[in-house]
Amino acid sequence: MTTTASDETRIRRMLEQGKITAEEADRLRESLRTQDTRDVHAVRRFADEAKSTRRRLTLLLVLCGAFFIVGLLGGRLTLAPPESSSGAATGVSTQTSDPNPDRRVIDLQALNQERSKTMDNARSFSLSIFILVIVAVVGVAILLIYNGLVDAREKVNAGWAQVENQYQRRLDLVPVLIDGVRTYMEHERETLGELTEARAKALGVSKGLAGQPPQTIEQLRALEASQGEVQSALARLFAVVENYPDLKASQNFLTLQDQVEGTENRIAVERRNYNEFSRRYNVKTLKFPSNVIADLLGFATKPYFQAESAALEGLKDPFQRSSGD
Repeated sequence: MTTTASDETRIRRMLEQGKITAEEADRLRESLRTQDTRDVHAVRRFADEAKSTRRRLTLLLVLCGAFFIVGLLGGRLTLAPPESSSGAATGVSTQTSDPNPDRRVIDLQALNQERSKTMDNARSFSLSIFILVIVAVVGVAILLIYNGLVDAREKVNAGWAQVENQYQRRLDLVPVLIDGVRTYMEHERETLGELTEARAKALGVSKGLAGQPPQTIEQLRALEASQGEVQSALARLFAVVENYPDLKASQNFLTLQDQVEGTENRIAVERRNYNEFSRRYNVKTLKFPSNVIADLLGFATKPYFQAESAALEGLKDPFQRSSGD
């Protein structure tokens, strides 16, 4: 993946205007390439999910069609006309022994049998219609439940994409922040090294998910732990910055500080949104009757962010500037 022509033009213009250094331009290009790679993975993942969804929906429609055909055949069998004698069909009989050939006597027994058969046919027809209606209602209900599960799952995926974007934004700010403070903090190599290592570990965990939401609580905990290490390292860095007045007064550092603070706030918001989307989706997969469809079609529950990382608490104080700053 490479940067687009428009992005490259903007980077060159910023270089010519002296807004960024050559190293910062290279990091910006790398960040854009990383974003492009994530976008490609996301598109492929959504395409695979859409293909899988179409296959499952086709199977569901085939099952509904099979139920409908079975109900229709059952109705036709129950409505098949019974074999009867000609005398029973007319409901009358001719008295051959009667000396008067013009005299006809109504056969009440045959008439009652005909009425009974008519009532049986009516009941069978009503039962067939009832079965067809039930099959149709069940089919529509299954489709509605399935569509609701798909919609809830896609909201979870979209919510996770926003969380991942904010995580990546924070990781992209780390090298810029390190370069901005390195000249002022030559004796704080250990602190900067810890932040660099935490960022590398968080990038590795994120790449392991391949752009997909965590499917198990273990995956989510591993991600939280790696991102928590980045937060803790940032908190220690900002605590050390308090000992460098010149660095605190630097406009570039203040701008980076604002960006990191804004990113932390956006991460908290997106995590809450993701939890809400996951809660709604999980409720659908656990409630009857949608849980039956979810089990049959492979809709698994999603893990939650259980609590805010303790490292986020440590980032609040460094961001509170005194009135003299």
